[in-house]
Amino acid sequence: MPGLMQALKSQLAALDPPIKHEIQSQGDNLLIILIDPARPARVSRVLNQTLVRNTALLYEVIRDAINELRAIGSLPAITADEIYPDD
Repeated sequence: MPGLMQALKSQLAALDPPIKHEIQSQGDNLLIILIDPARPARVSRVLNQTLVRNTALLYEVIRDAINELRAIGSLPAITADEIYPDD
């Protein structure tokens, strides 16, 4: 899982504009908070271990959170290819 989190960090930083994030452990779950550094905007998702192990579903949940954050800032939605171009 550390490799997956490093890949997520790199891909969030590569977006235009980049998105900051925080990850916190909540028992068996992870809380991921996505932060738009240009605006006072943030969204969060609680990820259980089953979701984290399902890479395709995890990517979909993260993309949904990114698009929610981008909508707050009136930015266009991203596609799967923009956030995970190598998958």
